[in-house]
Amino acid sequence: MEEKEDNEPQAGNKESNVEDSSNDKIQSLTQKINNLSAELEVAKKNVLKNKNEHATLKVLFYTGLVVLLAGFIYSNYVLQRAHMRSMERNIISAEQRVSLEMNSIKMEFEKEVKGLHKQLKSVYGTDIFTTLDRMDLAISQIHPKKERTAMLINRVRLHADEFSRALKDQANRSKIKTTP
Repeated sequence: MEEKEDNEPQAGNKESNVEDSSNDKIQSLTQKINNLSAELEVAKKNVLKNKNEHATLKVLFYTGLVVLLAGFIYSNYVLQRAHMRSMERNIISAEQRVSLEMNSIKMEFEKEVKGLHKQLKSVYGTDIFTTLDRMDLAISQIHPKKERTAMLINRVRLHADEFSRALKDQANRSKIKTTP
């Protein structure tokens, strides 16, 4: 019986060892679960933090993109306006130069016509209008036989009439300018 008694405490001892080891295992597993739970919470917080940072970065990116686009459009508008102003100034400058050149040419033409008028008057003792009228009278008395000659004579008469009208207009303008 002694053996039984000895066996019983050994069996009780085995049970307590098994219980102790299973309690240690439970505690170890509980501690691991708690650690994993804590790590999972930290990972969850990091994911939420990264998600918020990602959303903030998106907002900053799109805001920057909009600002760049607005800046590009504004600068393009300003450059176009500056280009248009430059073109307008160039056109005005060109118009002024053409006007000055035309006035210069007109004044030189008037001087030449006056000079020719004085030369003709001094040479023939008559003015250019009288000379043109005499030329027209002389040409009108010619009766050519060829059609080509008649066309050339008519062309000369036409040009003489235009020249005479231009001179008369110029003389009238000169008189109007000198009267005030």
